[in-house]
Amino acid sequence: MPRTILASLLALLCACFACALPPASAMATASDGGLTYGTAATPAQGEAGTLLVRTAVILGRTLHVTGTMAHGEAGRAVIVQRQQKDGAWVVAATATTTDGGAFDAAWTTDHIGRFPLRALPAPSAGASAAVAPTTGVTGVTVYRQAAATFFGPGFFGKQTACGQMLRKSTLGVAHRTLPCGTMVDLYYKGRSVTVPVVDRGPFSAGTTWDLTSATADVLHFAGTGKLGALRLPKASAPATT
Repeated sequence: MPRTILASLLALLCACFACALPPASAMATASDGGLTYGTAATPAQGEAGTLLVRTAVILGRTLHVTGTMAHGEAGRAVIVQRQQKDGAWVVAATATTTDGGAFDAAWTTDHIGRFPLRALPAPSAGASAAVAPTTGVTGVTVYRQAAATFFGPGFFGKQTACGQMLRKSTLGVAHRTLPCGTMVDLYYKGRSVTVPVVDRGPFSAGTTWDLTSATADVLHFAGTGKLGALRLPKASAPATT
């Protein structure tokens, strides 16, 4: 094969591969308290074994928490715990190991927020779970689902209710009551972005959020639909995933 044709084919293959990859903004993650929150399944290794869990879920849906316990035995009970704001660990789900120590626990999410998750062997009678070895810890974000739309065209160059100039590049969201500057983590079909409240709205019945055009572009959100949303504490900084 002539070298020029071969070079062209290689260039075409590289271009196709690059197009297949998600953009950098879709592959980044948000960090909070030393844990990483995103949407990809990320293995976390600890003394007791490995934890594997998708790190974003909508409230009320079942999240499968899988992994492998280091003991490698079948038929042993496993406890999956989530950490509360006060630092206490509570049981989120349980499972039983199969051959090789693998487990699959189903957690039906019942609280919104960002939660560290871990797994550990069920302690024997009289033993304390507080001192038992655990798997690695992974942060999971549980979002509340809500209807949303987006705005921008026709409003660019105008001042928002929060006092800033709306531009095509403005990342933000409109909400009826949340204070201006409140950070909100939005999740849509595997992508997430953390943006501030920059305006008032939406004003259509049954819709909770109104995304700026730039925010909608990051999420690949078009028209109207449902997405996940989570109001963040004041200390949270903007980040995209």
